[in-house]
Amino acid sequence: MSVKAQLLASRLASALTVALWALFVVIPLAIMVMAAIKSPAEMAVNPFSWPQAFQWQTFQKAWEEAALARGIRNSLLLTSISLLFLVLFGASAAYPIARRTRWAPVFYFFLAGIMVPFQLAMLPLYRLMKLFSLINTYQGVIFIYVAVSLPMVIFLYSGFIKGINSELEDAALVDGAGPFRMFWTIIFPLLKPVTSTVIIMNIMSLWNDFFIALLFLPKKEMRTLQLSIFSFKGQYNSKLNLIMAAVILSILPMVIVFLALQKQFVQGIAGGAVKG
Repeated sequence: MSVKAQLLASRLASALTVALWALFVVIPLAIMVMAAIKSPAEMAVNPFSWPQAFQWQTFQKAWEEAALARGIRNSLLLTSISLLFLVLFGASAAYPIARRTRWAPVFYFFLAGIMVPFQLAMLPLYRLMKLFSLINTYQGVIFIYVAVSLPMVIFLYSGFIKGINSELEDAALVDGAGPFRMFWTIIFPLLKPVTSTVIIMNIMSLWNDFFIALLFLPKKEMRTLQLSIFSFKGQYNSKLNLIMAAVILSILPMVIVFLALQKQFVQGIAGGAVKG
């Protein structure tokens, strides 16, 4: 087989793989949209058929009944503040780990946090949060979000920083810059690709979190978006059409964020995984 034929076969195989993957993604999304715009009776008869009448008011009803505006506000508050702390603490901790060998034991300590499942620490953590009166508080959930996500953030930042030429720092030291100023004015601006990766990876997990919010934010006024959607699920019945409509509304902000940062996301993944 010639080189041209091999290249064509490789491209066809890649296109087929992407098409199959897209099909697996699009079909569940299509079913979800169909369920959202059908009446409950029509959904019960045939959930996979084309709707006889489009029930667009389902989205408004889901928005009002589940108080999605309040849920989005709470989720946005928790997610944005947690991301801010993750970027600041993760980059600050990763810099000495990447540049100084004596910090290597600390790096392995953080890596151990990736290997420990949250479920193992769930019970003692709940008792600790209750001891410090952090149940039903935003700051308590933010502490947990940052602690759970920080090991992976440090891993990504340290791998990326190792690929940055240290001559920039040497030049800054000669010009009289201290370590603090050198990091925030020279190194941190170069971390834009991996920072975008950190934001995208964690914004999805924090925005979609259900378990931690269910444990530590039981108060109705502090429900996150996922807990608001869960209010449609009862013991004996489920409002499936309202659940699907609420889920569609909840994923739209994440789609916008990913489309805005997708280029930086790919660059950051490649830099954090390959370098160092």
